[in-house]
Amino acid sequence: MKKRAAPTRWHKLDNTANIFPVVASRRYSNVFRLTAVMREAVDPALLQQALEQTLPYFAAFNVRLRHGLFWNYLETNRATPQVLPEQDAPCRYIDPVETGRFLFRVLYYGSRVHLETFHVLTDGTGAMQFLKAVCYRYCQLAHPDAFTPEQLATPYGTETAGEVQDGYLKHYIPAKSKTFREPGAYHLRGEHRIAGGLGVATALMPVDALKAECRRFGATVGEYLTAAIAYGVYEEYTACNGAKRPVSIFVPVNLRPIFGTETSLNFFSNLTIILPLARRAVPFEDVMEAVKRQFAEKLTREEFEQKLAFTAGSEKNLITRIIPLPLKNGILRIVYEHSNNGSTLVFSNLGPVRVEEPFRRYFEGFRFLLSTTPREPVKATACACGNTLALTFTTEVEDNRLARSVVRRLAKAGVPVTLETGGDTDETLQGV
Repeated sequence: MKKRAAPTRWHKLDNTANIFPVVASRRYSNVFRLTAVMREAVDPALLQQALEQTLPYFAAFNVRLRHGLFWNYLETNRATPQVLPEQDAPCRYIDPVETGRFLFRVLYYGSRVHLETFHVLTDGTGAMQFLKAVCYRYCQLAHPDAFTPEQLATPYGTETAGEVQDGYLKHYIPAKSKTFREPGAYHLRGEHRIAGGLGVATALMPVDALKAECRRFGATVGEYLTAAIAYGVYEEYTACNGAKRPVSIFVPVNLRPIFGTETSLNFFSNLTIILPLARRAVPFEDVMEAVKRQFAEKLTREEFEQKLAFTAGSEKNLITRIIPLPLKNGILRIVYEHSNNGSTLVFSNLGPVRVEEPFRRYFEGFRFLLSTTPREPVKATACACGNTLALTFTTEVEDNRLARSVVRRLAKAGVPVTLETGGDTDETLQGV
């Protein structure tokens, strides 16, 4: 596969991305990590080649951030990104000076390939497309004899890599004004980690066993895990200390299948599961039913059309468009701080990650991590590959009570759970 010369081009930040350059800092990195776990140790020289040969196809990644009079924008970056060994805590702030102005980094450790992405570029779905394409090319370079000449010449995973249309504006339909303001949420507290950085714990479990448990409640995997996380907050925090504010779980939703688009930029919205868990006995079954009801009510195209009208409509407003960038940035900071007040934590579920048939033998699985914020010191993610689901908790506080609570529930339900911390498998919990 020959490297294509990247034409000079630019594009606006998508509607959601406008907020991220404004609030990004070493404290609010807004960086997430996707990891491909390969079945053999990674050769960094081949990974570097794979990155260089794949990047020009991805207009959403092959860029640097520029500042205009009224809006930030992205233009083609002609530098060469460098693959580096993993040496620091995950999801740290991406300093453009350190990365050749790129807004992502590719790292390796043992058999793992990490892609860390500044959210201004894309969301988890878009980043996973890029990570898989890099790893596909790596497999072709590492095992050329396993592929036909036609396969070696095919840039797998790049089919829609050049699509950088703003899905929010494309699918914007003017609608009657509706507010999506959420009530103030209960916030988790804890002593900050002495070592700094993020603590990471991943629970690995068989998808078929988890689905069997979900069927007992007539729930999807996403609904069940959301309920288990919400109930873990109740067990470990509000049941002991009480809570005047509700537990609110912010659940990102990929809008591509809902609106039929393949953009490589951010294109997600959210639904917020709100549960008033006071200091009283609350059966898990009640929480499960409340979660299922809210998923059914909020996970609809009509709901997201109204949200797009609310968010994209502000960008189309003439007054908003002519406000100078420094003043606009101040307004966006206020909006961001207010939105953080309405969330206890984020649970982002990427769902099944599918690997194309010629490459499946080289992949063991995937992991997904989110950076935290002072208002959301714990976050949770999930992704699945084959029959293994990885449920990951990242935390900036010393204890990880929430992760333990969810793992206990799964283990007691008969779901075999392997607990992985720091990239190594430490412990297996067989229903207790």
